[in-house]
Amino acid sequence: MSTDVASRSLISSSALMASGTMVSRVLGFVRAVLIATVLGNATRQGEIFTFANTVPNSLYILFAGGALNSVLVPQIVRATRHDEDEGEAYTNRIMTAFLAIIAVVTVVVILLAPLVLRIYTDAGWRDPALSEQYRSMLTLTYLCLPQIFFYGAFFLAGQVLNARGRFGPMMWAPIVNNLVSIAIFVGYLLVFGTGGDRSQAFTTGQELLLGIGSTLGIAVQAAVLLPFLRRAGFVYRPRFDLRGVGLGRTFSLAKWTLGFVVMTQLALVVVNRLASTATTDSETGGGLLVYQNAYLIWILPHSVITVSLATAMVTSASDLAAQGDLRGVARETTRTMKLASTVLLPAAVAFAVLSQPVARLAFGFGEGAADYPLVGWALAAFALGLVPFTLFYLCTRAFYSLEDTRTPFLLQALVAGLNAGLAVLLVQLVDNPRLVAAALALSYSLAYLLAVVVALLRLRARLPGLGLRALVRHLVRVVVAIAPSALVAWLVTWGLGVLGDGRLVSALALALAGVLAVAVYVVMARVLHLREVDDIVGTLLRRGSGGAPAEAVDGTRPDGAVGTREDGGHEPARRTEDEVPDAEEEGRPDPAADARPAPVSSDADTAPLDAVDRPTPASPALPPTVRAALPDDPTDPDATRRNPIQPDAARPDAEDTPPDGSAATQRAGDLLGRRYRLQEIVAGRSDTHTWRAFDQVLSRSVLVQVLPPDDPRSPALLEAARASAAATDSRFLRVLDAVPGDAPDVGPYIVTEYASGQTLEVLLSQGPLSALEAAWLVREAADALTGVHAMGLHHRHLGPDAVTVTPAGNLKITGFLLDAAISDDVDDDPGAEPTGVRTEDGEARDVEDLGRLLYAALVCRWPGGHRFGLERAPVHGERLLTPRQVQHGVSPALDRICDQILSPVPRGHEPRLTTAAEVSAALTRVLGTADASHDLERRVRQPVPVVGSGDPDAVVGPVPPEIVHATHTSPSSAASADPERPGSVRVVHTGAPRQRRWLAVLVLLLVLALIGALVTVFVQSQARFAGDAPAPTGAPTPGPVQVRSVTVFDPEGDPPGEENNEQAPLAVDGDPETAWQTVYYRGNPELGGLKRGVGLVLDLGEVRDVTGVSVLLPEEATALEVLAPTDRTTAEAPLDSDESWEVVAEDGSATGQTELALAETTSTRFVLVYLTSLPPAGDSYRGSIYEVGVSG
Repeated sequence: MSTDVASRSLISSSALMASGTMVSRVLGFVRAVLIATVLGNATRQGEIFTFANTVPNSLYILFAGGALNSVLVPQIVRATRHDEDEGEAYTNRIMTAFLAIIAVVTVVVILLAPLVLRIYTDAGWRDPALSEQYRSMLTLTYLCLPQIFFYGAFFLAGQVLNARGRFGPMMWAPIVNNLVSIAIFVGYLLVFGTGGDRSQAFTTGQELLLGIGSTLGIAVQAAVLLPFLRRAGFVYRPRFDLRGVGLGRTFSLAKWTLGFVVMTQLALVVVNRLASTATTDSETGGGLLVYQNAYLIWILPHSVITVSLATAMVTSASDLAAQGDLRGVARETTRTMKLASTVLLPAAVAFAVLSQPVARLAFGFGEGAADYPLVGWALAAFALGLVPFTLFYLCTRAFYSLEDTRTPFLLQALVAGLNAGLAVLLVQLVDNPRLVAAALALSYSLAYLLAVVVALLRLRARLPGLGLRALVRHLVRVVVAIAPSALVAWLVTWGLGVLGDGRLVSALALALAGVLAVAVYVVMARVLHLREVDDIVGTLLRRGSGGAPAEAVDGTRPDGAVGTREDGGHEPARRTEDEVPDAEEEGRPDPAADARPAPVSSDADTAPLDAVDRPTPASPALPPTVRAALPDDPTDPDATRRNPIQPDAARPDAEDTPPDGSAATQRAGDLLGRRYRLQEIVAGRSDTHTWRAFDQVLSRSVLVQVLPPDDPRSPALLEAARASAAATDSRFLRVLDAVPGDAPDVGPYIVTEYASGQTLEVLLSQGPLSALEAAWLVREAADALTGVHAMGLHHRHLGPDAVTVTPAGNLKITGFLLDAAISDDVDDDPGAEPTGVRTEDGEARDVEDLGRLLYAALVCRWPGGHRFGLERAPVHGERLLTPRQVQHGVSPALDRICDQILSPVPRGHEPRLTTAAEVSAALTRVLGTADASHDLERRVRQPVPVVGSGDPDAVVGPVPPEIVHATHTSPSSAASADPERPGSVRVVHTGAPRQRRWLAVLVLLLVLALIGALVTVFVQSQARFAGDAPAPTGAPTPGPVQVRSVTVFDPEGDPPGEENNEQAPLAVDGDPETAWQTVYYRGNPELGGLKRGVGLVLDLGEVRDVTGVSVLLPEEATALEVLAPTDRTTAEAPLDSDESWEVVAEDGSATGQTELALAETTSTRFVLVYLTSLPPAGDSYRGSIYEVGVSG
């Protein structure tokens, strides 16, 4: 890999993924708008297509999606990284097995399509009156179900590409699907138009176009990944040797995640069945398509804001959790919740206040013009749950960062049970087909509103430092800040609505309301000192200030070298008062808060820590890169100078104090370069400190190595940072940024990658490695050094502290070139003894260090002196003893390689190994194809010492109370743990975590409630349509007749048919505050003598028996007539003249709510409500119809 490619790989991947996702979302929204335009939002045809196209996706997620993401992907990634063939054989086996399974599932589901559709839809669809519509839905379902296989193939191929570092194709492929879907609906529009009866079944041609076209889009989406797989070096070859693939353990670990998916899908079945009732008794209703369209708008701010913040939070919180820093996890989670709610709460208020204008602008075109208000009502109901949903989502991500997948499952079971139960209740309460989607949206919001309280309390039990009171205060302040904005937005839209109700006016009103509301919110936020708003505004202003160069994003220049920034903007930003936790929350005991290194006792107890990455004191010979928390050896001559014991009264805050006890110029919370927020010192000495920090631009944890201002080593350090960009091997910790010190109190600093894990120094403190582990680890280091040696670059400081083993068992080499630039020569160590190798040459120095690492890994002794907590390797005369002479049982082959590296004249006349390539080749001959990464992964997760120091309350590293279990000691060990005696071992007693059995019982009850809801919905829907003799289809039940659409009738207008047409749907929107109004007429109330009348044509969708019409009019008298076409069987309303209509009812002086009964029942599809005399409006005359209804 070239330097250029390696330097820009991260930013390129991020840009590809972000741009692909954004374009896909835009096209997906265009697709949804087209569906609403062509089929409507609340029509039977819209429901038929939506159910047929939704079921395959739901079934794929239920049967395969959870297993693929939770079980197969981790296996593929591991095989790709560790197998010699980059996981090709293993991936072929996995793909063969999975594709076979998903193919069988697809075939079975297609064969059982009628049963599947019965599960997802209400029994009303199988009523004889809807037999044709149900047949059409079943046909479309048959055509769409093959999508299950193509979904599986797409996600599997995409994850293989992701595992190989190709992130773009999977993000861009859905664009192809959206383009195909858009083309299908454009073709439908051109061929079939927007007319016709949308309550009827699709024709065969329409079914084939929509069904095959939808499946074709998913198939093409999967097919476009095949060329990229070949470019990535992967060629799929079916393999059926599936024994020993080893998925059992992974399935066991992922069982809770799979349960999470199952619970979500069960709740979705309830929602789908309830949504399907909206259009069974009525030709139009707020069903699944209305619900999905409202959800599509509602989820947008969450997808853009929360998901990005959560991705950053999980990365940082996982690193903190791996270190046992639960207070840090709590702090990171609280900060993310505050940031997310700062944006999402205003968005929720906007959806509630502006739901109708937003819905109209998005889904009020074509067939959707008559039913977009239903989307608006559902959006307003969803608005209540936006913030609870976001906070719940962040809670589950916090649990995942703690490697807890069980609690999110239980919480999701709680949500599913609440959602299902509330949905059944609310749909029955509203008992209105037009409000079904709104009721379902409200149940969804209430479920998360209740569940987030449980989630936050449960998370608080795991993270005692979680600032719930601070979060509540923050939410209250945001509400106070957003209230004036909401009022301004409502007034603007209401005021402009008086001028007219056209789409242009609506769009202008929304834009103006949005701008003014945001401005008012920002001003109020500053008044209330909402720091999060300042952070967001500052970030937007910086990003919009003119394109920072590439180095400002990733710290690298296009030529691959590390960039420096001369902007002078490195003044640290101090923490504000708003960041200080509550006193009550700070008062809780937290062992991590007072963590300090201490001597290790031979009888120290151990506490199991999962992938702990702990700080250690740094000596002058050890550069301040990432270290592990090793205690000082009391015999080390530098121990006191490196880590002086301080009295409690004088000891600085642990977060701001390096392990050597020296004071740092910066403090936790400072912001360097307006980008890197410092979190805690992980290493340091008197003049140099290394911080763990958070990169606020790329949302990731990094290491920042800070020198004092005006340090003479600055030029050398910056030059070394630039040169280190040549080390593109992933086994080196990459340098991301190098910044010269321009601010008075900030010196130069280097930003590098952050890798969690344990250094070899920590691992060797627990004993030697196995022969396999030692040989593999040193071979990996030698192989990585071979490439940089070829470029004339050398490490020169490769000790156990510079070799980190990650939680996955992989190797990371730290301090490349940087350590040599700022540290003294390690050979100056007092008491060092010669090994016989001259170290003036950089390559010879690295090769000797490789030999030393191998020697130390085998016998826990360091050749050349007492270093890294290891005893000196013994010598005989001036000759170093071999590992086998020090300890029995060492591999003869590895013993020989050590001797070939470290002895000037190797024993047995063996040739000396003088290059890293030779060391790598020698160790490869010993190892063959063996891989020790799994062994090292287990070793990293083994118990580590928990020891005391002069401070009886100190523990080594940030040990979380939740994972330190009760220990039992013998009397002798208990005596040694006397807290009054300095340097004693402290035994940590915490007891087992208290079981929350009430939560388990609650979840069980809610699961039973979910099952009960499913049974209730099924039984009730069957009962509604049960009976020995179904009612004749030609005799509809008397009652209100659904008005399918409304058209303005104005044959004498100029031009004809134009009389505030955009307001026509308001006459049937169920809102008595909105109305269709005529234009103003002057001269006389009979429309100024210009025309005989003007009115609204009501389309009932089919010929129905009409007995009366109800009209809500102004309080002033209005003359109106009710007319029916002279040709009662016409399929199109006659709009060119009122002579094609005949009067069936009239009222010459109607006011308010008026009921007009027809003299006799009239069978007609169209009804004309005709205004012939208008009430006064100032010095003019204007008619209004607030609501109109038809009874039959």
